[in-house]
Amino acid sequence: MTASPFNLDPQEKLSLGENIAHHIQSLLHQGKLRPGDTLPTQRELAQQYGTSVSAVREAISILSAAGLVDARPGRGTLILEAAEQPPSVNLWLGAVTSEQQALDFLETRQALEHYTIAQAAQRASPDDQQELRQVLAQMKEARGDPERFVQADLALHFAIARAAGNPVMVRLLHAIHTPVSHVLRYVSHQLIAEGRFGELYVIHEALVGAILDRNAAGALAAFDTMMGTVVGGDTLALALGRAAPQDAPLGEAFAEDLHWNLTRLIGPMAEVLIPEAAGQLGHTPATLTPRDLGAFLTTVGRQLPAGKQAEWQALSDLLLTRYGRVEG
Repeated sequence: MTASPFNLDPQEKLSLGENIAHHIQSLLHQGKLRPGDTLPTQRELAQQYGTSVSAVREAISILSAAGLVDARPGRGTLILEAAEQPPSVNLWLGAVTSEQQALDFLETRQALEHYTIAQAAQRASPDDQQELRQVLAQMKEARGDPERFVQADLALHFAIARAAGNPVMVRLLHAIHTPVSHVLRYVSHQLIAEGRFGELYVIHEALVGAILDRNAAGALAAFDTMMGTVVGGDTLALALGRAAPQDAPLGEAFAEDLHWNLTRLIGPMAEVLIPEAAGQLGHTPATLTPRDLGAFLTTVGRQLPAGKQAEWQALSDLLLTRYGRVEG
């Protein structure tokens, strides 16, 4: 019988989802897990790691936010394309927890990509140009699907970096892949929820078009416009669930996140419980605000069976971290 790879060293703390997430990421880089593989169920992983299902759920949420897995009801948890660097090179594995932290990573990305974009405009080969066209087409097809859009977005920027012809820059971008993908995922959810997919796509289309035309200045201008869209106004704050007005609706991204997670916890009962609990507060799930979130989660928790309370508490804490903390 083949030994299970899902075993942590005794000195590692099994109670922390981040440790499990880091270990699963290390299995990817060791080749013990590969893109396209499906992870065992959360209950099976909990048994193999000797920890709780809530800790595994936290780990899956971290890996999903990092763009390493795609976890959807009925399909299991699928391994996506992993970064090429070993885990020790990644600067951050867990969630980006403040707007300033997000800005720090985005500014680093901007500095690196100013170089790769300018060089790609000069050096891109016909094969590089064809790859850029193909990934841009994938981005267009991702309309309304933030997860697919983020995957295409990251693929596009790595394709640009490869076209620049400097493998060191590609490795540096991989080093910040996890936190940047986390931020982009939440920003994309926010912008798509606001109906701004077209704006995002047009900017990326202009970026690729300028590179194909060997117009470095135009490509850099398009990239800076894109960065302004990400960090401008309240977009970044709203996406991170921080520093946003307390009466700003959490939106469809929150509603989808809540529905997906609660369905995994209690099944079809979520279809009834979510709108009912929101209705008691005079809202739909999408119109709930950070100010309402604590009361809403408490209302939901009161309706759950005793056997689900521990897992619900872990999920509530995760949702509050993502959407409910407002800096005054």
